[in-house]
Amino acid sequence: MKFLDVQAADGVIRMAKIVKGADHFGESISEETAFALMDRYVALGGNSIDVARIYGKIRCGDMEGAYAHSEGVVGRWMKARGNRDKIVLITKGAHHNMNHPAEKRVTPECIRSDLETSLKELGVGHVDIYFLHRDDPTKPVGPIIDCLDELVKAGKIRAAGASNWTAARIDEANAYAKAHGKTPFAVSQIQWSIARTTPELWGDPSLVTMNEAEYAAYQKNQIPVMAYASQSAGYFSKLSAGQELKPRVALRFDSPENRERFEQVMALCARTGKTAAQISLAYILSNPLPAAAIVGCSTVEQLEDSMAGMDFALDAKTCMELVE
Repeated sequence: MKFLDVQAADGVIRMAKIVKGADHFGESISEETAFALMDRYVALGGNSIDVARIYGKIRCGDMEGAYAHSEGVVGRWMKARGNRDKIVLITKGAHHNMNHPAEKRVTPECIRSDLETSLKELGVGHVDIYFLHRDDPTKPVGPIIDCLDELVKAGKIRAAGASNWTAARIDEANAYAKAHGKTPFAVSQIQWSIARTTPELWGDPSLVTMNEAEYAAYQKNQIPVMAYASQSAGYFSKLSAGQELKPRVALRFDSPENRERFEQVMALCARTGKTAAQISLAYILSNPLPAAAIVGCSTVEQLEDSMAGMDFALDAKTCMELVE
């Protein structure tokens, strides 16, 4: 397994470059299956679990103290296995109201409240990386960074991350942190894959997807990037198997441009003997940017397919050719 170093207040967090996503745990993915997935992931060399305050929850509008199935599942698994000290535990908070997306929650009060609820659900005293799940560009960065810095100093989080923030906003926040001696954002999490998509295709303008401008900014600031939907929700794998795409996957990823990229992926599969899922991961893991890939994988078979390619590498030229 390859690892990505993320700077924390108390040292360096060594995160596996393949991160197990925990969305839908306790919801469409049963607790029994979730335990089996996390067990197999760890057995294959993984050490990082990514969850969020809203994952697996009944999609109600009441965010304050709302019950989230997925965090509870992860917490019970760590308790049962006695492995909290071996896991890079990642969660996210400050997501907007699910029923009313215009009701932003990126405030110190909501950040603190969500974290406290997450710690309770997870059954832990701290998380290793705490992401703000969304941004509110109308809010100044100062109070947000001040709040995260207080949480670091209180020992409740080791590092702060920004999910679905533009690189420009992260740079603004980190400039404030540097000027005021506060804890900066150490890592970003956005949608990134071989297949191109946009927030509009996801029906959620609050998302950030990798594009040329974002990529150039990360080349400059060298902040590590965690890619969600790193395998394009199985887009290439489904096409390669001749399976019908789910409507949501087709809406987000099926385009003439991505069909051309599929042909390139298939040609690379033929040359290397790797699967479409493994090529999708290799693009992220071998990328010149410091990066890790989050994998959903709802079955152990899917997980094993992905993890089998964890040491497969592409050269920088091939990575760039896949998305040209």
